[in-house]
Amino acid sequence: MSQNPVSKLAKLMADEKVIAILKATKNKAGLTSKEISQKVHIPTNQLYYTIKKMTDEGLLEVTQKKSIKNFQEFYYSSYQMTHHDPQLGPEDPELTKKGVNISAEWVEKHSQAVAQMILFQTQQFLGAMQSDVTDYATHQDINRIHAGAVHSTWKLSLDNEKRLWQQIIRLINETEVESQGEDTHDVHLLIEKWVQDSNNQK
Repeated sequence: MSQNPVSKLAKLMADEKVIAILKATKNKAGLTSKEISQKVHIPTNQLYYTIKKMTDEGLLEVTQKKSIKNFQEFYYSSYQMTHHDPQLGPEDPELTKKGVNISAEWVEKHSQAVAQMILFQTQQFLGAMQSDVTDYATHQDINRIHAGAVHSTWKLSLDNEKRLWQQIIRLINETEVESQGEDTHDVHLLIEKWVQDSNNQK
């Protein structure tokens, strides 16, 4: 049985080496294998296979090719995946100022890109949570923990589901406006919603 593309991608992104490369190559111009090696502290000869797999799966793109004597040097970038462009899908100006409101039509054509984005963001959350726990173990200061998650299930009508989604987006945007002028830091939020397939419910 062939592996589900999303499962295959999730397995690849579970590799700490892959996440390190994604973080190192956020520059739009890209980095060579040697430059990536210097940033992630992994020998170049141990990166070639991983970089090829990441390129094949669309996690990295080749931004430049330079010929040096008889050798061709490639520059790799994760910019397209790690920088979320609001133009990914049609925006609802009433709801979205910075976030992405992706249409069903766009998702159908770019399901791989959506899976990449969600998996990468989830990895960022897990990394931040692990860092917080390690920091707390050292300092025993609850205020040093920033990562958190809420998982709940509600029974909502379609109208109320839409209204809840609108209120969440508005609250985020209003809170950011209220924070202007203060000492701020980046707070990353990944909010997901879905309806369970009734065929999978017991």
